[in-house]
Amino acid sequence: MSNFSLPKDARLRKRAEFLTLSQHGRKIRTSYFIAAVSKGTEKNNRIGITVSKKVGNAVARNRIKRLVRENFRHRKNFVSGTNDISIIARKGLTALSNKQINEKLNKLFEKIAST
Repeated sequence: MSNFSLPKDARLRKRAEFLTLSQHGRKIRTSYFIAAVSKGTEKNNRIGITVSKKVGNAVARNRIKRLVRENFRHRKNFVSGTNDISIIARKGLTALSNKQINEKLNKLFEKIAST
């Protein structure tokens, strides 16, 4: 597989994984995102994305999830170690452009990498 792919083993998929991460993970907050980070048991970094209906309609939620996945796909090796990361989108994100969302995500991943 390509270095830029996002296979199934790079994603959090089960509800139990999200719950464990939200209860025991380290929380990192920004103005538009909340990230829960914990040491993972897999061989690489994994990501899970949550965008609730409070953020926007289905089109807006899917757009945000695509942008987060794409940003993580390009920056997955930026975060050292093997971490499980759950990213939760907050209200107000739909008003931002794609460029602004990517800038916010870059800042979030910099905070994750520095902790």
